[in-house]
Amino acid sequence: MFAVHYYFRAMKASFIVILWLMAAVTPGWAQDNVQTKLDRLLIDGFEKKVFSGNVLVIENEKPFYERSIGMSDYEASLPNSGETAFSTGSITKIFTRILVLQLIAEGKLRFDDKLGKYLSGFKKEIAEKVTVRNLFDHQSGLLQYYDVPGFNPMERSVTSATDFLPWLREEELAFEPGTQTEYSNSGYVALAAIIETIEKKDYSLALQERIFNRLDMSKSGFQYKAENVTGKARGYLSNQPGPLIDNTQFGLVGGGDGGIYSTLKDLTKFCKSLMNDGRLLSDDSKVQLVNEPLFEKQFTSWDEFKQKGRMAIAGGGPGVSAVIALNMAKKRVVIVLSNFDGGTAETIFERIAAVLNGDEPAPLQPSVGIFLYNLLIEKGADYFTANVDTELSQNGFDLGDDDMPLMFAGEVLIRDEKADEAVALFTYYTQKFPQIIVAWNDLGEAYLMKDNKAKAKACFQKVLELQPNNPYAQERLEKL
Repeated sequence: MFAVHYYFRAMKASFIVILWLMAAVTPGWAQDNVQTKLDRLLIDGFEKKVFSGNVLVIENEKPFYERSIGMSDYEASLPNSGETAFSTGSITKIFTRILVLQLIAEGKLRFDDKLGKYLSGFKKEIAEKVTVRNLFDHQSGLLQYYDVPGFNPMERSVTSATDFLPWLREEELAFEPGTQTEYSNSGYVALAAIIETIEKKDYSLALQERIFNRLDMSKSGFQYKAENVTGKARGYLSNQPGPLIDNTQFGLVGGGDGGIYSTLKDLTKFCKSLMNDGRLLSDDSKVQLVNEPLFEKQFTSWDEFKQKGRMAIAGGGPGVSAVIALNMAKKRVVIVLSNFDGGTAETIFERIAAVLNGDEPAPLQPSVGIFLYNLLIEKGADYFTANVDTELSQNGFDLGDDDMPLMFAGEVLIRDEKADEAVALFTYYTQKFPQIIVAWNDLGEAYLMKDNKAKAKACFQKVLELQPNNPYAQERLEKL
């Protein structure tokens, strides 16, 4: 019930690139003092169950700090190590961008080529209007293929980026191509499928040959589905109360928009190549790599970026959180890889930046899902209903457009048969996210736990208003 919906909603919260304003290590700080502070930060994160993973800081091209903490497999008690690979989520997009730029440099692809030149079956207005540049710049009007009715994240037959196209072909344009900029997973799946058409091979093989092999990234790989791989950390849903659950239930993890897994060592090779050599791209192509409408800062040349460029790339999803950050002026690389979710890598990265800047990092807190659960258990449903927004704000939480913490907390409340608390939470959930079908179904279940059939029926009827023929709501209404 939960898995089908939530992996792909989480991908909406991932972001591709942010500017990184981290300064140099504060003069006068002893190296051991900085490292001790970073140690305390990661230990605190592990003890509060908000971080599990690997961290590497390189300063002036030399290792400055490296630490592994937590388990790569909590069921088998296998610890994370420097050799552990982690899923990287939307960091995959920068690799897709590199493949596109390589094909353009080789004359096999042009930015002004239309989508329909390479991919068939799209609506005429999409095939003839959307360009490669639009897809590359998040300006195509195609947004999230996983929001298309009929999308099945548990589809096991997907073995290529092209296999995602039936869902993309059903999308409508959210805006006229080239007129707006909006983060697009669909655009990067389309780019991966275009790469497959041109190269006449699977996207994952092109990735292997054109990037991983060139840089000897021997521990890196790609997967379309969330599956356990030897040497790779299992991803865990850390944003919810109760025992850790791994993310293999979520099926598809993307094709060109997500799917890469890698290690600290391999990603260091990748970063150093971008910073120092031309094995992947020429300097002119590198400028195009870091310049796009999603970025606030634009650079006129690669020399300018080398002098003062700062960039961080992040990715996330259930059981996945990762950040790679470059500071060209300081020849600094920071890599944070986590097999917990909820943006844990970004959270740790922000505090690493504070420590390196000589500032006191903000205190770490349990995830928002656990916070909401504890609030209900400790203070009750009535207090929650009256004060939840105030409590979230005062404790520094902002749900934004991420409804997963509410789902995770509510799932445990239903499992533990805490009816009053479940009704309070799912009522709040449906108020904050009135279009989320699962929230209404779960509110109906919570009312059934209280034997309030009238309100349960109203919830299931609301589901059918949002999604006619929803089988779960239909089944419940028939029984009622």
